[in-house]
Amino acid sequence: MLLALVLNACNITKQLRDSQQLLYNGSTIKVEGETRNDVVNPIGDNLKQKPNKRFLGITKLKMRMYYFGSKHGESKIGVYMRDKYGELPVILDTAFVESSVKGMKGYLRSVGFYYPVINYQVKSHRQRATVQYSINTGPVYHIGSYQINCADKKLYDIIKVNEKDALIIPGNRLKQDVLLDEQKRIVTLLRNNGYYTFSAEFIGFDVDTANNNWNVNVSLNVLNKGVYELHKVHVNKNIFVNIEPNNDVNGFKNIDTVKAPSFYYVPNRYKLNFKVLEQNMFLTPGNVFKQQALTATYNRLGDLSVFRYINITPKTYVQNDTQYIDYYLRLSPNIKYDYIIEPQAIYSDQNNTFTNQSTTGNYGIAGILQFNNRNTFRNAELLKLTYRSSFEAQGKVNGSRWFNATEQSLTASLTFPRLLLFPKLDKNYRFVNTRSILTTSGIYELNTNFERRVFTTGIIYQLNKKFITFNITPFEVSYTRNAVNSDTLQSLINKDIYLFSMFSNNLILGGRFGFTYSDKAKNSSNHHVFLRWDVIEISGNTASALNKILDRPFNETNTYNIFGVNYSQFAKTALDFRYNTKHDENNTTVFRIFAGVGIPYGNSPKFLPFERRFWVGGANSLRAWLPRSLGPGGYYEVGQIDYSGDVKLEFNAEYRFNMYNRWLEGAVFVDAGNVWMAKKDDKRPLANFEFNRFANELGIGTGFGTRLNFDVILIRLDFAIPLHDPSYNVGSRWVINNFDHDWLFNNINFNFGIGYPF
Repeated sequence: MLLALVLNACNITKQLRDSQQLLYNGSTIKVEGETRNDVVNPIGDNLKQKPNKRFLGITKLKMRMYYFGSKHGESKIGVYMRDKYGELPVILDTAFVESSVKGMKGYLRSVGFYYPVINYQVKSHRQRATVQYSINTGPVYHIGSYQINCADKKLYDIIKVNEKDALIIPGNRLKQDVLLDEQKRIVTLLRNNGYYTFSAEFIGFDVDTANNNWNVNVSLNVLNKGVYELHKVHVNKNIFVNIEPNNDVNGFKNIDTVKAPSFYYVPNRYKLNFKVLEQNMFLTPGNVFKQQALTATYNRLGDLSVFRYINITPKTYVQNDTQYIDYYLRLSPNIKYDYIIEPQAIYSDQNNTFTNQSTTGNYGIAGILQFNNRNTFRNAELLKLTYRSSFEAQGKVNGSRWFNATEQSLTASLTFPRLLLFPKLDKNYRFVNTRSILTTSGIYELNTNFERRVFTTGIIYQLNKKFITFNITPFEVSYTRNAVNSDTLQSLINKDIYLFSMFSNNLILGGRFGFTYSDKAKNSSNHHVFLRWDVIEISGNTASALNKILDRPFNETNTYNIFGVNYSQFAKTALDFRYNTKHDENNTTVFRIFAGVGIPYGNSPKFLPFERRFWVGGANSLRAWLPRSLGPGGYYEVGQIDYSGDVKLEFNAEYRFNMYNRWLEGAVFVDAGNVWMAKKDDKRPLANFEFNRFANELGIGTGFGTRLNFDVILIRLDFAIPLHDPSYNVGSRWVINNFDHDWLFNNINFNFGIGYPF
């Protein structure tokens, strides 16, 4: 079929010759003058005509499918190829060329180039045309002076007091977007000072280009509401809240109305404590109108899980020469109970390391059952109960691959739409929402080698601003109890202190602080940043201090314990930074840096607990290695089981491109990284981190992948090979030098994943 399409395409231009039409083959743009990327890159967005799409290196495949289908008339295959996958040939239209020139001039004018010169030339060869644009941007205008013209002194004083926040700055390049952003800023400023009816229509700009030095004088004009009518401040008066409202606005004041301290409340038998509404509304009677108070009220009420939709209708009126606003809030309740059932298929490419049995993969099935109870205690709490059950086949045991491992977990969380014990922070405009989450979970894991029980409980505070989320866990307890049921593993544990620490019972008593930042939502450019920084996690300090104050004696291992279990003492930090560049609608580059370090000390001076160690390898890390199969550092020995570390560095770069119709994507990537121990250990040479050699101990791999993007889910298949392997001796680590057919077959690593790796 593909060969037929290629051969058939040879006749495409022949079919155009009789009509003298030219097949549009794309455009090139050459820019002279101002060549900064922020000016040049968007110019191409003004091209009004796009050439036919390409796929897998085949020029204009969709157009070829159209001709292939057309040749077969109204047959099923012809109609299917033509209408389902075909695309009409794009014929050069000079009207689009002229329109593109006009669009480019309009764009350049909007960024300060008022007199650009744009020429174009059509190059044709074998009935195919390419348009070559030549652009000379000419000189650019800069802002020479900026002044405010406002007849209303009250408005003028507000704007002048906040002039330090002005976006129009003398000396900067004249840009239309900046003028519009300044217009929005002033509208928001005045609306936050009581001027409810003020809008962008009352703000205009005069730009004087009469000077010959390419500097312009910018004047901001604030217009009155009428010729002789000034804008007036509005004051909040009454607030009416109705759950399950009727269509009659006056129906708010009926016999069912409850008078709360700052509003009238009609619950209509919905059992919600009015204090929840009081806490999440920022509209205060007697205060002047503030746009940020209205927006914050929308955000906070919308963040509550108990309402399906929120409608706020302000009504203005005049009383005793004062402008008042009444607010009518209509709230539709969400369903109280719901549940989610999610079946899962499990595939893991990690082998059974404890018995050194290689396998093509572990597989299994799992299911998740989640129950939600909204408004649990009539204060808009959300109770979630999540049960997960999985059964997995891990390697061959006695010749059988039947399910020999299971994991059962139950998690309960109770979310409060406020910060417990910190009510003042809840009334802060800077936070879009605040939450307190009480969480408890239990995990039972059983496989062919060991049995593990984990119990965790704690409290989490979340404070969300527009682009940043703070997470504070002041208190968390995690208890792990292990039992080894494999003689082989037990014999290894008896010989290896690292495995002994991994399978010892453990107690974590600590807290942590971190935040997540993303500018994707606010950044209109093609670049955005994601940053997650677990700033600090500390465990064991309070317990050690209390033990010392109480003068408790050490146990036989010269450490403290609680209920017969040694607790861990450590400090840890980890940073995940990602930079995403969208070159155009079809091509994206993503860079990622991960750096983390944990320092054990005090009651556990040699090891981080198993749950807090770092690992590399797998579908979302170094894809040329299996999960947890590299490190630490340059250390390696035959039969090694523990590949964890206290320090982790990882670098990833991935180029993503559209292959077909947005649902089939491709990628090429490079990964580099490793883990190290924080402290030197004579039994494991080269395992600790040292600045003078860590670069030579990075595992480096590369590969390519395909992704099936179905919007709701992205299925990822990545193939990778190692280039530099630190587990080899120095001088032999560039394993790519051994490249041949057999080496490739033995070293290529396949990864299956859901979603992008980062």
